[in-house]
Amino acid sequence: MSSHMSKNDVEIQVESIQTPVPQDLAAEKRLVHKFDWRLMPMFATMYFFSSLDRSNIGNAKVAGMDIDCGITDAQFSTIVSVLYATYIPVMLPGVWLMKQCKRPRYYLAGMMLCWSLCSLFTLFANSYSSLLALRLLLGLFEGSYFSCIAVITTDYYFPHELGRRTAYFFASSSLASAFGGLIGTGITKINSGRLASWKYIFLIEGILSCVAVVWLFFGLPDNPTKLIKTEEEREVFEDRERRRAFYVDQGGFDIKEVRSAFTDPKTIFSVIIQFTQDICLYGFSTFLPSILKSGMGFSSLEAQYLGVPVYLLAGLIFLAAAEISDKKRMRGPIIAFTNIFGITGYILLLAVDNSSVKYFACYLICFSIYTGTGINESWISSNTSPRYKRYTAIGINQTLGNVSGAISPQVYRAPPNYTLGHAFTLGCLVVSTLCSLTCSWMLHKRNVHNKRVLETGIDDRKLKRTVGDDAPEFKFII
Repeated sequence: MSSHMSKNDVEIQVESIQTPVPQDLAAEKRLVHKFDWRLMPMFATMYFFSSLDRSNIGNAKVAGMDIDCGITDAQFSTIVSVLYATYIPVMLPGVWLMKQCKRPRYYLAGMMLCWSLCSLFTLFANSYSSLLALRLLLGLFEGSYFSCIAVITTDYYFPHELGRRTAYFFASSSLASAFGGLIGTGITKINSGRLASWKYIFLIEGILSCVAVVWLFFGLPDNPTKLIKTEEEREVFEDRERRRAFYVDQGGFDIKEVRSAFTDPKTIFSVIIQFTQDICLYGFSTFLPSILKSGMGFSSLEAQYLGVPVYLLAGLIFLAAAEISDKKRMRGPIIAFTNIFGITGYILLLAVDNSSVKYFACYLICFSIYTGTGINESWISSNTSPRYKRYTAIGINQTLGNVSGAISPQVYRAPPNYTLGHAFTLGCLVVSTLCSLTCSWMLHKRNVHNKRVLETGIDDRKLKRTVGDDAPEFKFII
C-alpha cells in the first residue's frame, strides 16, 4: 500500500469498500423497497405474534388467571421466568441450524406453528404445574426466532440500513403489547358461561398466530436472489454484493470465526447493553398492567387500556430513533440519550406517590424500553464480519442478553410498589448508558487507527488476523 496516499484518497478508499455511491441510485432504491415490502411486513407480523404470545400472560393475570389457577404472586413470577430456561439455550444453536437449511422457511414456519399451539393450549391450563410446562415449551420453540430473522435480514441490507429494519420488528412488539392491552380490555366484558374471560386471550391470539404461519411458509424466499426478476435488478444486486464484500463474505463455517466472536470486546459490550436494556423491556412489558393496577390504584379495566398509548408511543419513539441512527451512522449515543428519559422515569416511580406523576413516568420510560434493545441488536449486526462471526455474535447477544427475561420477574415480586424491580432497572439503565458511550468511544478510536494504517501502510495494531472487521478497511458504526 502506498505511503503517499492523501487523506482524501484514504477516505474514498474506505468508503468504496463500505457503501460507495451505487451505479444507479434510483434502481437501488427500488430494489431495497422490494426487499422491504416482501420481508418487513412478514417478519414484523411474526415478531408481533411472538411478542404477543410471550407477554400475554401478564394481561391474563389481571383478568383473573391467577385466581382460577390458584397461583400466588411469587408463583406467577416463576411462571414468567421459567420460559427463559428453554428460550435462552436454543438461541445460538437455532441460528446455526437455520443456516444449514437450504429453505429456512420450513424451519421458521415449523417453529412458529409449534409456539402458536403452545399459546393456544394455555387456555386449558388449570394449575401452576400446567402453566409451567406450557411456558417451557413456548420458550423452546420461540427461542431462536428473533436471532434467525436478524441473521436473514443481514443477508439483504447494508450495515447502515439495519437500524430502520430492526425498528420495524420492535415497533411490531410495541403493537403486540398495545394489542394485548386492548384484548385484555375487551375480554373483561366477555361472559359466555363456557370459558373464563382470561382464556379468550389465549384462544384468540393462538388461532391468529396459527393462521399467520401460512404467510411465513409461502412468503419467505430461500435467499435474496429469489426476488431478482429483471436484468436491472440483477445488475443492482450484484453491485450491492460487491460493495458489501467485507461484510457478507461468502466463506463457509469457520470455527476460528466462531471463537473470535466470543472474545471480541464489541460482543462483550453488546451483551452487557442487551442484558441491561432487556431488564427494562421484560420487566416493564410484563408487569405494566400490575404496576398500573396495584401500584397506582387503577381498576383492572383501566390497567388494561391505559397501557395501550404507552406502548404505541414507545414504538413511534423507536422508529424515529432508528431512522436518526441509520442516517447519522450512530448507535451508542442514541442509546445513551434515550436512556436519560428512562432513568428519569424510574426515579419518579421510586420517589413520588402521586398516581398521575407515576403514570407520566411510564411515558418517559417509553424512550428506553425498545430503543436501546433494538438499536443495540442492529449495532452488533452492523459491526461484525465475516458472516459466521456475525451469526455467532448475534446469537451470543440474544442468548446472554435474554437471561434478563428470567431475572426481571424475580425482582418484580413485591407489589404494590415494586421498589426492588424499579431500582434494579434504574441501575441497569445507568450501566447500559455508560457501556454504550464507552463502546462508541472504542469504535471511534478503532476507526481512527484503521485510517492511520491505510495512510501510512504500517499495520501496528497487533491483531492476530486482518480479515472481516479486523481489516483496516472496515469502518465501524459508532
